[in-house]
Amino acid sequence: EARLARTPAADGSPRPAEELLHELRVHQVELEMQNDELRRAQVIIEESRDRYVDLYDFAPVGYLTLSREGMIAEANLTAADMLGVERKKLLTRRFAHFVAPEDNEHWHRYFMRAVKHGERQGCELALKRGDSAVFHAHLDCLYMGAGGGTHAMRIAFADITERKRAEEELRIAAIAFESQQGMIVTDPKGVIVRVNRAFTRLTGYSAEEAVGQPPAMLKSGRQDGAFYQRMWQALEQKHYWQGEMWNKRKNGKIYAEWLTVSAVTAPPL
Repeated sequence: EARLARTPAADGSPRPAEELLHELRVHQVELEMQNDELRRAQVIIEESRDRYVDLYDFAPVGYLTLSREGMIAEANLTAADMLGVERKKLLTRRFAHFVAPEDNEHWHRYFMRAVKHGERQGCELALKRGDSAVFHAHLDCLYMGAGGGTHAMRIAFADITERKRAEEELRIAAIAFESQQGMIVTDPKGVIVRVNRAFTRLTGYSAEEAVGQPPAMLKSGRQDGAFYQRMWQALEQKHYWQGEMWNKRKNGKIYAEWLTVSAVTAPPL
């Protein structure tokens, strides 16, 4: 106010007090408007930060940041939960501590390769929780330089234990399917979707000839309708039937076989 009072008017005469007060009020309104804008911007920034923190902490995958020495510098809550260790206790611990012994050498080679080439890479590892329970994980890693001459590796990892278990079950099932006994698999409509090599040797039909056809392609005509009705009743009630049946090979020769039929149903949703 004193500075404005000393400022002469355009013609050099003293400025009226009313004019000075008016200018002060204008400046005050401008400052208040600027403060309101700053407060709104601050609220937007804080809301954006909170959303980022929530997305980071509660993401469906674990996130870790490792130093060049392989020490954990940052971790989200999902990573801490998956590793079974409180987040603050994860920090400054070496990530290799959570790698299962059988994969230690694999992780070391992978880490050194990522540091050397500085590119995004993926791998699968057996990881060890804080309670020593082991689970399988898929890792996506990116090694990058950071400000100030420091370096960091960003890791996103997901638990793939169920997928690995399903793959193993499929592998075992495939081995069992290729047994010395003839086997066929049908869809719910009774159409053949797969046969094994033993089926081809037994019946003379190749996989290409059998797939898409009903099992009735082997029908010999020696069983009457009552026979098949009893078989289907057993499958509907017990999901299982076993007994002797006469079938016909591709060359027309009729043969007797001991047949086991299992109905596999999906669990209710």
